[in-house]
Amino acid sequence: MKETIQFRKQRELGDILSDTFKFIRMEWKPLGSLIIRIPGIALLAVVLSYIYYIRSTVGSFGLNDSSWPGSAITSGFEAVIAVFLLLGSALIFYSLLYGTILFYIKEYVQQDGEVDPRKVERQLRDGIWDLFGLNFLNAIIIVAGSIFCLIPGIYFAVVLASTFSIMIMEKRDITDSIGYSFKLIKGEWWITFATLLVVGILYYIIALIFQVPQYLYFFVRAFTSSAEISGDPGEMFDWIYVALSSIGMMAQYLLQTIMVVATALVYFNLHERKFHTGTLETIESIGKRER
Repeated sequence: MKETIQFRKQRELGDILSDTFKFIRMEWKPLGSLIIRIPGIALLAVVLSYIYYIRSTVGSFGLNDSSWPGSAITSGFEAVIAVFLLLGSALIFYSLLYGTILFYIKEYVQQDGEVDPRKVERQLRDGIWDLFGLNFLNAIIIVAGSIFCLIPGIYFAVVLASTFSIMIMEKRDITDSIGYSFKLIKGEWWITFATLLVVGILYYIIALIFQVPQYLYFFVRAFTSSAEISGDPGEMFDWIYVALSSIGMMAQYLLQTIMVVATALVYFNLHERKFHTGTLETIESIGKRER
């Protein structure tokens, strides 16, 4: 019999960490296939936008890198367009990533570990616009809170971390999901913050491993070609650096899977602490087996 993870139960910080990586290890093949097929397309757009951003930024500072085919000094307007393209493609990617993983987990929970990828894709298509809207509104709230003071931004980020799970697991609309997230986390903000902080640190350490090659190349090239680069700092951003940087970025974005699974476990933990849904289901299943 296939080993499954019980999502509907209370967990301490250590349990959330261990079950996050356990779930990814157990489901990496079917879940990873969906991630590559659906958010992977948006990730390609993110990488292309990033390459365009580097090219635009280098040009906008008056640097001319001859290693770029057809290179020319670009305008500040082009750099602004590049930033919007990068932010927009990232917003789409995160919406698709959260939707893919959380609809997968929803199916996993409802079907005792058996997931139909076609059903996940169908549910994602039906809910994609709500995911975009929720992601966009969450970003506005967090950024607005961070602008006035960093602390409100952190507070809102922790509270809103469960909104995607609330929307998908409970079929709530955008505003209802955001409003309910404040009720769900009431009295549990600090432990949720600590959990997300630890998971975030682990994510950052793992993601940093994939960025080591670009940093090594950057420093090696800076020392070996100092004279050439001093004449044109844009020489640092050649195709090798961009390729290594793009690989690191792709790994960084895909590793966000860790954060998404962790937020799902946080949601179920908070929900179980308040409503004991999983405990009641376990009692009912025991009663049915004894009849």
